[in-house]
Amino acid sequence: MEQKKYLQAKLTQFLREDRIQLWKPPYTDENKEASLALTDLAKKYADKLKCHGNEVEKILEEIRCKAIERGTRNENFKTKGIATIEVFLPRQRRKDRNTLLETRLHVSGKELRSKIAETFGFQENYIKIIINKKQLQLGKSLEEQGVTHNVKAMVLELKQSEEDARKSFQVEEEEQNEARLEEQTIARTRRGLEILAERAEMVVDPETTPYLDIANQTGRSIKIPPSEKKALMLAMGYHEKGRAFLKRKQYELALPCLLDADKYFW
Repeated sequence: MEQKKYLQAKLTQFLREDRIQLWKPPYTDENKEASLALTDLAKKYADKLKCHGNEVEKILEEIRCKAIERGTRNENFKTKGIATIEVFLPRQRRKDRNTLLETRLHVSGKELRSKIAETFGFQENYIKIIINKKQLQLGKSLEEQGVTHNVKAMVLELKQSEEDARKSFQVEEEEQNEARLEEQTIARTRRGLEILAERAEMVVDPETTPYLDIANQTGRSIKIPPSEKKALMLAMGYHEKGRAFLKRKQYELALPCLLDADKYFW
């Protein structure tokens, strides 16, 4: 393969330097077939490259046939308006298949994408087409997007369709927004309970201005240290908030509150 690529490059260079056009006489006859002049040219270049004449002639014939095909395509575009697009497929799809596609330039980007998908066996919604370093727009015609005859188009195969990707992004964004709201709700709950607990500590005379009074079964007040009273208030507050979230089936909010309640109870 590497040897063939080398010979193709050298022979193309020789043809350019000698200004030889293989698609014209004397190398191509009136029926577009190769003439004896091509064999003579192959022998000349084979001596120059020090390789077999048959191998050189085979490569020259390939170059000649491609040049004739290119000329035919150019003529079709001039007379019939049928443009040729060279399609570059993903590596795993290439193989040895022809990647030339004929189309008219007034068709939309969506029509071209459909034709590429059908021709090369893709799912239409799972490919992107890149032409002239820009993504093909489905709603505009090829002409409007500057697509011309003999242009190159690169096909990118997607793991999921653009619509599916958009939906996945929206779902992910919604989940992130919900997570942020949950964090904000928990933060507000904690701050509110902390403020209540701080107000209890600020009471100057608990006997005359009781803020939180804890009583036994007979209704008599139970005296407990301020620090324990604050912890109890926070525990009860978190517990009640957690129960409220549970009733609304907001389990992701209830769990942090109940865990905090458990921490302060102990």
